Amino acid sequence: MSEEITEVTEELKQKILEKLQGKTWKTKDLAKILKVKKKIVDRAVQQLIDEGKAAYWSSGSTTYVTTKEYLEEIEKKRFEG
Repeated sequence: MSEEITEVTEELKQKILEKLQGKTWKTKDLAKILKVKKKIVDRAVQQLIDEGKAAYWSSGSTTYVTTKEYLEEIEKKRFEG
C-alpha cells in the first residue's frame, strides 16, 4: 500500500480482516503495519464491526479488535480454564 489511503475501501477492510485472523490488535498497531492513518483504520474497523465481521475485545486494561470467530475462541478458552 504505497499510495496514501484517505478513505475506507473494501481492499483496506480485506487487508485488516487478514491481519485480524487469529490475533488481537490495537488499532494504532494495525495503522502502523498497514501504513494507513489511524483514523482511517478506526473507520474501517467500525464498518467491519457493523457488518459483523470484527469485534472489540478487552483484556481489562486494553481494548483490542479481532475477528468474531477469534473472539469466540478467546472467550471459550477464558471460561474453560
